Amino acid sequence: MSTILIVDSHPANRRAYTTLLGNFGHRLLEANDGARALDVARAELPDLIITDVLMPTMDGFTLVRRLRAEPLLMGVPVIFQTANYDVSEIHRLARASGIQHILKNPAEPHEILRAVNESLKGPTTPARLPQTGQLQREHLQLLADKLYQKVAELEKANERLRSHSLTDGLTGLNNRRGFMILATGLLKFARRAGYSSCLIYIDLDSLKYINDTFGHAAGDTAITHFARILVETFRDSDVIGRLGGDEFVVLLIDASEADLAAMQERLKSNVDAHNLQVAGDHILAFSMGGIRVDANSTITMEDLLSQADEAMYKHKLNRRRATQPNNK
Repeated sequence: MSTILIVDSHPANRRAYTTLLGNFGHRLLEANDGARALDVARAELPDLIITDVLMPTMDGFTLVRRLRAEPLLMGVPVIFQTANYDVSEIHRLARASGIQHILKNPAEPHEILRAVNESLKGPTTPARLPQTGQLQREHLQLLADKLYQKVAELEKANERLRSHSLTDGLTGLNNRRGFMILATGLLKFARRAGYSSCLIYIDLDSLKYINDTFGHAAGDTAITHFARILVETFRDSDVIGRLGGDEFVVLLIDASEADLAAMQERLKSNVDAHNLQVAGDHILAFSMGGIRVDANSTITMEDLLSQADEAMYKHKLNRRRATQPNNK
């Protein structure tokens, strides 16, 4: 039985290794960063260390340098595992640090076992480690800084792409794609949990008049004001989206007919309160339709949207018949 130290800031990542390797009789230790790993290694003298590369407090590269500087730990083999496996600087730095195995995170079980078995069969010895003159500390730090900068830039770019693909740029609400992804998942959850669901379809009737009379900048302001009112009206658990133009939708789960009526009345009250604070020509007016389905319904999100749209349009027509022609 070998003692193996797993180092990763994410508990789920550590659990994947401890579960797999524990089934093969190894004794598993854990640490959430390099600094803690160094303390554990000094106390337990593990036979193998599997560590993430990018961690808070002390990264994997620094951990390896610290291990190699201690007589009792300099021969302990180290395996890198990282989600940024494709970044070339990681492989370059790993080779310079004497690392023989790099695993992609998540890695396939057979890849983990192969790297572990090979590392335990041929542990690192001081003679096989790179000498100080082969790679100066300053050069290694320079490469590390470059690596961290590149990874940070990639993460920021990925976050921007994700945000742009799911979020409406004007209001910050979910766009059509973002709403469909979140609402479809919430609808499936509601069915499994035995909850009913409600979809509310809303049309901002006054938008065309505001755009035509005061310009699209005023129209954008009206849209953002209405989006803020929606966020204030509905629950944090509800999914709100702007489908485009003057169309908005809200999905609620675990809501009765009374809850749906109360939400509709609350929205009307909040819009009325807003209109008391703005100039008369900039007031907001809306039509809305709601569809409620029970937990046993198999209706798709697309069909639910279509039915709620029809209900909204009927409400719009009824309002027009009951009043003088409005701004729409």
